Amino acid sequence: DSQKKAIELGIGPLLVVAGAGTGKTRVITQRIKYLIKNKGISPKEILALTFTEKAAGEMLNRVDDIMPLGYEEPWINTFHSFADRILRSEGLEVGLDPSFKILSSPEQWIFLRKNLFKLKLNYFRPLGNPTKFISAILKFVSRLQDENISVDEFMKFATEFKGEPDEKNRWLELANTYKDYESLKLENSVMDFGDLIIWTIRLFKQRPNVLKKYQLQFKHVLVDEFQDTNHAQYELIKLLCPAGGLKERSLLVVGDDSQSIYKFRGAAISNILEFQHDYKNFSMVTLLENYRSTQSILDPAYKLIQNNNPDTLESKLGISKELVSKVKGKGEKPQIVMLETAEQEVEFIVKKILEILSLESTYTFKDFAILARANSHLDPFVFALRKYGLPYQLVGNRGLYDREEIRDIMALLKFIVDTNDGLSLYRVLNIDSLDIPAEIISGALSEMRAQKVSLWEVIKTKEDANAEAFVTKIKQFQDLITKQSPSEFIYRVVNEIDYLSSYLIEETIENQMSIKNMDLFLNIAKKFEISFQTDTKESPTIVDFVDYVDLLIDAGDNPAQAELQDIDTVNLMTVHASKGLEFPVVFIVNVVSDRFPTRNRSDLIDLPDEVIKETLPTGDSHIQEERRLFYVGLTRAKKYLFITLAKNYGGVRDKKPSGYLEETGLKTINLASEDLKKVGSNQVGLFSLESGFREPKAEKVTNFTPKFLSYSQISTYEECALKYKYSYVLNIPQPPSHALTFGNTIHNTLRDYHSKLLFSPVSFDELLQMYEKNWEPVGYLEEEHKKTQYERGKEILKSYYNENSGRQFKTLALEKGFNLWIDGTKFYGRIDRIDALPDGGVEIIDYKTGQPKDQKYVDKDDQVTFYAIGAKEALGYNPEKMSLYFVETGEKISTTRTENDMKKKKKEVAEVVNKIKSGSFEANPGMHCNWCAYNRICPFALKS
Repeated sequence: DSQKKAIELGIGPLLVVAGAGTGKTRVITQRIKYLIKNKGISPKEILALTFTEKAAGEMLNRVDDIMPLGYEEPWINTFHSFADRILRSEGLEVGLDPSFKILSSPEQWIFLRKNLFKLKLNYFRPLGNPTKFISAILKFVSRLQDENISVDEFMKFATEFKGEPDEKNRWLELANTYKDYESLKLENSVMDFGDLIIWTIRLFKQRPNVLKKYQLQFKHVLVDEFQDTNHAQYELIKLLCPAGGLKERSLLVVGDDSQSIYKFRGAAISNILEFQHDYKNFSMVTLLENYRSTQSILDPAYKLIQNNNPDTLESKLGISKELVSKVKGKGEKPQIVMLETAEQEVEFIVKKILEILSLESTYTFKDFAILARANSHLDPFVFALRKYGLPYQLVGNRGLYDREEIRDIMALLKFIVDTNDGLSLYRVLNIDSLDIPAEIISGALSEMRAQKVSLWEVIKTKEDANAEAFVTKIKQFQDLITKQSPSEFIYRVVNEIDYLSSYLIEETIENQMSIKNMDLFLNIAKKFEISFQTDTKESPTIVDFVDYVDLLIDAGDNPAQAELQDIDTVNLMTVHASKGLEFPVVFIVNVVSDRFPTRNRSDLIDLPDEVIKETLPTGDSHIQEERRLFYVGLTRAKKYLFITLAKNYGGVRDKKPSGYLEETGLKTINLASEDLKKVGSNQVGLFSLESGFREPKAEKVTNFTPKFLSYSQISTYEECALKYKYSYVLNIPQPPSHALTFGNTIHNTLRDYHSKLLFSPVSFDELLQMYEKNWEPVGYLEEEHKKTQYERGKEILKSYYNENSGRQFKTLALEKGFNLWIDGTKFYGRIDRIDALPDGGVEIIDYKTGQPKDQKYVDKDDQVTFYAIGAKEALGYNPEKMSLYFVETGEKISTTRTENDMKKKKKEVAEVVNKIKSGSFEANPGMHCNWCAYNRICPFALKS
């Protein structure tokens, strides 16, 4: 069949046109397996590029089961992680600091704001609102990077511009800003995601020897979602796989122009359309057999997308992309349903979910997806599902700062640092775990207004035990503002008011998501501490962190909230987030003009056509892009598809149906409000048990099978199974650990030291600079503790340098990751250093920053055994010598492991895995409870 043909394509340039649901990911993974198993290709000679970490992880998991023993994994990366990997290894060749920091979008905004008055800005920095254009400038720079337009190229355009003088001045202002922004990033050793691609292209062009090395290594390159590449990413592909250099190599790109939906982040559909011109001798396979949807769904989707001709592969290559369903039966006919109001649209969908659940005995909540063009369009559905007790989950969505638990914590922090913030205090007083009576709160509000004083002044006078305890706690927290790091402070606050433990009373899905969100928020605080310390050389307080989060929100940041895997909930997401997913029942909602398609809002600063390198379409690119997005939504459905809209969404005028509806050829069912009233206005009628409603219940997590495990997870389980559950199942946040962060600092510094040693000698001053860059200021008890440990780290490195400088290391690998399978479970690990031994074996070296151990301890250490298994079975080395290097004393204690040692350890690990899978999480109280991170919330903790 066509899939088999695509998998077994030979050498040269190969284009696989893979329509929705035709198994494109399977083609890539099966081709990797085919190359390894049937063609004897070494995995490390294969490079697969994807667009999301999730896709890369899934691809690696699918390939893992056929990896030969002693394999080095194929390079399965996102474009950005591939470029990051190259630059950290080879960046010194073009003068890059290999320990550069990658700025997220909000961090870019903050970085530019901080340096705003160092830039030669005039028009784009109005004094009345200096930050007005920051986001627009960053978006503009990002588009320049997408098009691989260098500073010099854009400066040339601006200098030679022949238009109006004012316009020319603005282009020159932007050109200088682009130049200065790039210089500032270099000076501060920071990069944004666009830089990763640009600098890798620059490296390959300026250092042909480096490019040649990777061309020789990667004999087979595979690109997933090729239609979503931007111009710069395609340029990178063409450098790795030049058209004339594929005589004994292959470049396989898989894509579907009908699903190109990321123009807003620079994707150039022209790449897939131009592939035929760049690689004239290409082979092509078209996948038309759809294994997901019924023909009743595929036909209107195809009819819709025909309206994008002639800017399609079908027109340009003269091929057919009409999909043929391999699903049995023609299936239910998709419905377009028009309602009177937004409320009725919501009611219709909730009713339809319950109706289908009563008809389809095998269906559960997770089989339903509600898709919208924008996140905000999902809000009414969230409220309705919550109101009627139907479990739901927002998937792939932003909105961490909008979660109730995060708003509670932020209100707490804001009030602690500013007791005049009455709005935050009002929210805090209503937190359940504080148990402050409602009459106390309402009475305090009345007194506040009558006495014209702050709410805090009134609360301090209340004679209520819980209110008094709250006042005492707040005063204690205020005493700690300058004494604890933000992450320690947050952890203390949520524990001491029993906020975190209130989410452990019932182990529901909703509570677990809330705990995960708190963990995400705590991680933001930890990252902030490291960044703040690096930038200012000072320790941040909770005041700094609260200001920082306010800045993030000003920058438009609202990170993704937690998601739980393999749980039974209705899925709510944007159509963009649904890409690559499938559901038996799909609702596409709010399909009206100005919502789907959205209005074409141009950027504040548009890229001039003269510098754009991608070939622009002949038709309206915005309407075409939105049509492709609608096509993606339609083709997520397996059996049932409902497209819904309302005449009125609360505005003065009624909304018009989207023009895409008519293009599907489906007829619209106009449900009059009277028809809905018969079943809908009476909630008992709509949401009764007779209508298929399932009694609301707190859904619990029941699947404990880990996707992968590490040595530390096994070690945690062996110490206390309940601690494992708290840490790895419930993801309960832990307080920051100074021992862990100090260990990370030393490990990362030694990694950078030995990495540079591969190229050239390293002075002690350079080693100290590496230490400074890697220093993590998180978790220390107080400022003096941190300063003392910082100086201690310098002494440790001085001893290490004196002991090792001048020695010749035969280092084979640094921070070498490995994956191996033990009894059907995937394990991962990372070895600090692997050195070659004279007789062909290797020495595994693991750095330790804690107290030195004796020979007896090292001979029995389980982690050493685990690394021996990984080195032998996953990496193909012969681990003759295993060493723990105690950096504090410079003492290295070596040991060995026999085949029998490794076999015994694998058996023990398999037994632990089976206990985890069975949900066995019994507490193991003991002396270790005293230093357990969870002893505040664990009911079994022994206090001594």
